[in-house]
This record gives sequence, structure tokens and C-alpha cells, in this order.
Amino acid sequence: MKKIIIVLICVIASFINVQAQTSNAKMQSVFIYNFTKLVNWPTAYQSGNFVIGVLGNSPIVTELENMATTKKAGSQTIVIEKYTSVDAIKKCHILVIPESQSSKIAAAIGKINGNNTLIVTDTDGGTKKGAAINFVVVDSKQKFELSESNTTNKGLKVGAELIKLAIVK
Repeated sequence: MKKIIIVLICVIASFINVQAQTSNAKMQSVFIYNFTKLVNWPTAYQSGNFVIGVLGNSPIVTELENMATTKKAGSQTIVIEKYTSVDAIKKCHILVIPESQSSKIAAAIGKINGNNTLIVTDTDGGTKKGAAINFVVVDSKQKFELSESNTTNKGLKVGAELIKLAIVK
């Protein structure tokens, strides 16, 4: 009987964890869509598809794919690319590096060196590791940190509205 209760508790705990990850992924995908409107990319990035890349497996891929079916980044069609490794990363507008891939932040930034890519993470100290935007949870609410210097280093300009919403680092 004890074993059944322990197994049941483990199953419930894992279900709650999956639900929390999905909820965070949904909220983060909404934020990322809004970043497409509040960040200015150079002229060369304002035509063709608007590419959002995600490194590794993450529930955010599904959420971003769902969002991309109905939304555009200005006049650009949003395309979601899933990169299975750092070597697979290509030129993209936004690169999402989930917490599960946090050990690869430096390598991913090195891979996109010279590109005007907004790096988005959700790991402790993400902006210190080179991300322009890092998701954090504050008082049980999804928020984000913004490093203006990391954004500027990638040739991107952030709007005043984005700065107002962010925890500026």
C-alpha cells in the first residue's frame, strides 16, 4: 500500500511539473511574440521569414509553433526552427536557449557571432552569460530581465516600451 501511495505521489508531482512547464512555455511564447514588435532589427533582417530558433527540446517549441500559425512579425511570416545541437544553429532573428541547454549558452553565442540575433534564455544569470533577455519568475509571475548592452552588441535596438516592462540589468 505504501508503494502505491509513493508511486501516486510521484505521478501527481510529475504531472504538476509538466503543467507548470507548459504554462510557463505558453506565457514565454506570448512574451517572445511581443519582442518581435518591440525590438528593431537591421534592414537586412526585415524581409523574408522571421526565424525563431530553439536549441534542444522544450515545451516552448509547441507553443511557438501554435503562435506562428496565426501571427506575423510585422509583414514577415514567423517560422520556428528547432536546433538539435549548437552546430545546427543557423541565422535567426531570435534564438531561445531553454534552461535544459544552459550549459551551451556560450557556444551558441559563439555560433551566431556577427548575426543580429536576440538571445533569449530562462536560466539563472542568463544576461550575465550573454543573453539579451532572460526569463525569470518573480512573486509567482513570469517576468524578464533585459541587458541593453547585450542587445546593442548584437546590433539590435529595443523600444522604450520593452525597457519599461523589463527588469533592466
